[in-house]
Amino acid sequence: MKKIVLSLAGVMAAATFAPEASAVPAFARQTGMACSACHQQHFPAINSFGRAFKSAGYTMVGTEEKIEDPKSDTSPGLSIPSTLNAAIVGYMQYSKTNGPSDGSPGAPGTSSINGKTTNNGSLQIPQQVSLFFGGRVGENIGFEAEYSISGAGTGQAASSLIRLKVPFVQNWDTVKTLEIPFSTSNGVADSFEILDTGAVNVHAFNQNAMAVISAAQYIGTATNANGVAFVANNDSFFTNLAKFGANTGTGKYGADSSTYARGAWMTGDLIPNYDFAVGGQYWGGTSVNDTLAGGPGGAAGMPVQTKAWAIDAQLLGQLGSLPLTFVASYANAPMGSNGMGNLYNNGGSTTTAIAAKHALTVGAELGVVPGIATVQAGFRFGKSGQDAGLLATGVANGANASDNAIMVGATYSIALNVRAEVTYVHQSGDIYSFNATNNPNLYGNNVYTIDLAMGF
Repeated sequence: MKKIVLSLAGVMAAATFAPEASAVPAFARQTGMACSACHQQHFPAINSFGRAFKSAGYTMVGTEEKIEDPKSDTSPGLSIPSTLNAAIVGYMQYSKTNGPSDGSPGAPGTSSINGKTTNNGSLQIPQQVSLFFGGRVGENIGFEAEYSISGAGTGQAASSLIRLKVPFVQNWDTVKTLEIPFSTSNGVADSFEILDTGAVNVHAFNQNAMAVISAAQYIGTATNANGVAFVANNDSFFTNLAKFGANTGTGKYGADSSTYARGAWMTGDLIPNYDFAVGGQYWGGTSVNDTLAGGPGGAAGMPVQTKAWAIDAQLLGQLGSLPLTFVASYANAPMGSNGMGNLYNNGGSTTTAIAAKHALTVGAELGVVPGIATVQAGFRFGKSGQDAGLLATGVANGANASDNAIMVGATYSIALNVRAEVTYVHQSGDIYSFNATNNPNLYGNNVYTIDLAMGF
């Protein structure tokens, strides 16, 4: 049990302290527009124009010079920016948890952690650095690639591909359709997503408390995925149907045996003066996962189910003269079946999960100094899928352990492409019923984070 809980604490800490690089100044260079043209209050959340840019497959250009060869009977044509659009996005971060700070084996309330942890305070410079390439490949073909250049000790492997997407776009009378081959470590939803609800992690308005303001991020859908997405969209709706495998494209087991379906409706003027959208997500099927041991002879290559569903909504607009973002979501990941775990319920464990993992989340951000500073708040009512009795006393009672949280935060934009963020998260519920024997208090239940994000 100690190993299970230690693993959970590690996952919780990693999820809490790992922002995703997501604003792409390469696109600002291509369009000739400032970051605020596409982003809601600040990066990485996007507004209606940002949705239109993504929906066009990153092909929109501004005043940037292009190299072109008209399409003809003897040429398929060429239309690319004269300069390769690239960007560097990086995070510096300080984080602090409130567990025991001496890190010595056998200390009261601990297991056997040696050395320093986030309980002592952790300063990471950098926390993450990514190199982006993106933009127009052809008149109706786009491209986005993110490559980690952080190096050892930053939580990202040096020289690793984080995501790659190549949208092929067709324009019909009132609808665009896209076919998007993709590989990503941000979950299959990253294949195509244009809402700010946290349906995909890269658009959550707070990157340090995604599991508090997004139910999809709480259950754990931001896992490796590669496959092909088929998208239809216009100003009023979008759909995404993807076949994927639960690995990145370089994995051994890349069969696209799982299914993802997403639909959302952008309601226009249904609520006057507000940009309102509502949607749903579905994950289904089974994949063979490269990183989970459980294949022949205990080797990596474990079959896991990829089952979950979610509903979400967002409201973007003004509260008086102040910009407002409001998001809400509910997600549910059932237990695995037929001897297999569910990847989205406690990481595919067949021993830890005893019930569905689910949560209701709400988040809001208000621009107290429009364009410069915001304040944030959010909460989560969650059920962890773990046995509450086993955590508290070591004796199973079949109750689904609660896992709740509240967050408050603030951002300050030093420049449109440089943002400071402060976040506090307080966690509560059965899963934090710490005791030294069955559920050691390794990291406490409070998390403080300060980070500086920039892209150029």
